[in-house]
Amino acid sequence: MIQGEKYKVLLGNNLDLLAILEANSVDSIVTDPPYELGFMGKKWDNTGIAYNVELWKECLRVLKPGGHLLSFGGTRTWHRIAVAIEDAGFEVRDSIAWMYGSGFPKSLDIARAIDKQSGYQGEVIGVETIDVGMQGGSMHAGRDRKLEDREIKKLSDQAQQWEGWGTALKPAFEPIIVARKPLIGKVAENVLTYGTGALNIDGSRIGTEERTLAPMKSFGILDRSSFPNADKQESTTVQGRWPANVILDEHTAGLLDEQSGDRPRGGGNKNSSNRTGLFGNLGAGNGQGMGGDSGGASRFFYVAKASKRDRNEGLEGLDDTSSRRYGDRNAGSLPKQTPQGEVRSKNFHPTVKPTSLMEYLIKLVTPPNGLVLDPFTGSGSTGKAAILSGFRFLGIEMTEEYFPIIEGRLRHAETQGKENEGLF
Repeated sequence: MIQGEKYKVLLGNNLDLLAILEANSVDSIVTDPPYELGFMGKKWDNTGIAYNVELWKECLRVLKPGGHLLSFGGTRTWHRIAVAIEDAGFEVRDSIAWMYGSGFPKSLDIARAIDKQSGYQGEVIGVETIDVGMQGGSMHAGRDRKLEDREIKKLSDQAQQWEGWGTALKPAFEPIIVARKPLIGKVAENVLTYGTGALNIDGSRIGTEERTLAPMKSFGILDRSSFPNADKQESTTVQGRWPANVILDEHTAGLLDEQSGDRPRGGGNKNSSNRTGLFGNLGAGNGQGMGGDSGGASRFFYVAKASKRDRNEGLEGLDDTSSRRYGDRNAGSLPKQTPQGEVRSKNFHPTVKPTSLMEYLIKLVTPPNGLVLDPFTGSGSTGKAAILSGFRFLGIEMTEEYFPIIEGRLRHAETQGKENEGLF
């Protein structure tokens, strides 16, 4: 067991350890379970535990009524995780798409595979530099991209007609299942009793600029009988935008802004003269309408940032450990993920999520000073984010070799938290 002032991590099987936890004792669950793909040959990613309804029933039992569960999933298998969560008694409320730009396509080059199968060896006609990257893309927060030179060989006549064909798309998002334990009574009653059941909308707003919304009377409502208080309403100032069910990384945000350009928020009367619209005269532009700002389209979404130091922060005392890179340089990356190289890192866990992403998710679903549970702790990303955000953390991890990583990261996060509070 690892324990600090604001965290505790238990070593062992999560089904066994969840069973000894007190019912209705956890405020939120934010977790990244195995996607059951056999990722990088890891045994823990091919056990079926993420599909186990009994596991999610235990999560339901320890969660307070109205408490939220956020669970990552893979694009190929998240539906099975979602069904298991729902069958356990959770209400599936939504899903969030975490979109990233650094995913590496694990696709088979059909033309090369045809020639490899037939034993055809075409003459070398050139060399190309390819980005072999890392399997899992942005899950490897802060790792450098890797380039390799590959010979270009002339294809056989049979293979040429299949040049440019593959077997997979480039991974660019991971779904996050948003589920909630059923309420006791109405939402307001549940929130007052247990502190759970709602989302922290204002605490998760996107952007920090203040925007002033015009009173309804500015929009020239045709049928004022439907809006009797339109003339009485005053301008309203809001802080940031309503959080969306899409999250971007910096790379994807940049690509989106390249496509959209610098544009004002659409549909408003920010700088217009009197205009007639569907609902009548929209009134003179006053800088208060549905416009009020400009910029790229990414400003409407939260952008999670990953730093190179994030992965290994707090692990200065650990040795670098080798982890394998996968893919076949002759026939494209294969679904079986053939070993093909190595990277050295202190944090050798293969699926590390960016801390800023986890902080945002935790803040969205956890009440102040709440207890966050992660039954699949991995390298401790959820715990690190919870501690840095001022929450308490309870983790469960079955792989003992990850414990030094978890301990270093959580201890460092607790120290950082105290420094930020001015306690040191």
